[in-house]
Amino acid sequence: MKRGFPRDVLDSVGKIIDEVAGGGLSAALEYSKRLDGIAPENYLITPRPGGDVEVVSAALTAAESLRRFYEKMTPPSATDYYGGVLRTALWKPVRSVGLYVPARYISTLVMLAIPAKIAGVDEIYVVTPPRGVTDELLAVARELGVKAVLAIGGPHGLAYAVHHMGVDMLAGPGGLYVQAAKYLLSQHVGIDGIEGPTELVVYAESVAPDTAARGALAQLEHGPTSFAYVLSPDPQLLRGVEEIYRRERTSSMGSLETRTVSGVEEAVDLIERIAPEHLEVWGRREVAYRVKNVGAVSVNMPSPYLDYVAGISHVLPTGGSARWRGIVTPLIFMKAVGIAEAVGELALLEAARKLAEYEGFPLHRRALL
Repeated sequence: MKRGFPRDVLDSVGKIIDEVAGGGLSAALEYSKRLDGIAPENYLITPRPGGDVEVVSAALTAAESLRRFYEKMTPPSATDYYGGVLRTALWKPVRSVGLYVPARYISTLVMLAIPAKIAGVDEIYVVTPPRGVTDELLAVARELGVKAVLAIGGPHGLAYAVHHMGVDMLAGPGGLYVQAAKYLLSQHVGIDGIEGPTELVVYAESVAPDTAARGALAQLEHGPTSFAYVLSPDPQLLRGVEEIYRRERTSSMGSLETRTVSGVEEAVDLIERIAPEHLEVWGRREVAYRVKNVGAVSVNMPSPYLDYVAGISHVLPTGGSARWRGIVTPLIFMKAVGIAEAVGELALLEAARKLAEYEGFPLHRRALL
C-alpha cells in the first residue's frame, strides 16, 4: 500500500526542524513543553540500574534471543586479486545512531539496539518522549550499551539529535510526525526507512477462527490507521473471524478485511501485491517461504510472539516498502568501504584510458599515463 506525507505535515515538521537547528536546546525544550507538556531539566540521561526487575529481565531475555540470531548476520569482508590490484571491501559500522523509541516501547529499544551493537556502532543514543524515560528503559539501555537517553521526543528530539548531538543515522518507528521528521532529516543523515501504520496479512487454513483472528486483533491495537487482511480458502472460517472482529472492535482499533482465496497461489499473489510488514501463516507453512514482498513472517504462532521474543526485529518495512527492503539487521548500521591497492603491473590501464577518452575527461586520461 503506497502512502505519502500530507503537505501540511511536512510543512509543520519542517518548521520544527528548522527552529531546532537554529535555536538548539532551548527551541527543542520549548517544543517539548508545548507538545509533550514538559521541558525536562535533565534532558540527556545516562542509563542506570533500576526499575521492575521482572520487566527488565523479560526485555533482556528478548535481547538475548535477538542477539543469538543476529550475530550470524554480520557480513564477511571480501578480497580479490585481479589485473595487478588487490581489491578489498571492508564492512564498517556507522559511528553514532539515534534510536527512536516510542514512549514505554522497551521492546523497540531491544529490536534496534541489539543490531546496532552487533554492527559495532560506537555511540548509541535513545530518543524518546519525556514520559518514555522510565526506570525500566534506563536499566535496559544500560545493559544494551546505550550511551545516553535524550528525553525529548518527536521531530524536535530527532532534530536535536541530528543538528546538535551529531548522530550519523536515525532509526526506529513512530507516528506520522516522527516519520516525516526522519524523511526530512534524511537530507543530512542516514535512516533505516519510513515506518508507517501497522500492517498484517493472515493466511489461515484448517484452524479455528479465534486462532486466525488473535494476531490480527493484536496488530490492530496499534491504532485506527493500522489494518489487517485475513485470507483463507474457507468461507466459514472467515465468517467466524468477521464475527470476532465485530465483537472485539473498539474505536481505537484499525480496520480488518477478509478475503476468500482459491488456495495458496492466489493468496501468495495477493500478499505480494499488498507487501505487508507482517504476515501470519496458519496451517500452510509453504506460503511463508514463497512470499517475497514481506517484512517478517510468523508461522503457526501469533505475530506478537515474533514482535517480542522470537528473535527477529519488529521494526519492519511498511507502506509497500517490503517490495525493496526488509527487516532491521546489523547491515542497516554498516557500510561497505572499498580499497584498491596496486600490488603488481596494472594490466587494465589501456581499458581505463579508452573509457576516459570516450567520456571526454582529458585529465583523467593524463592521470592514467
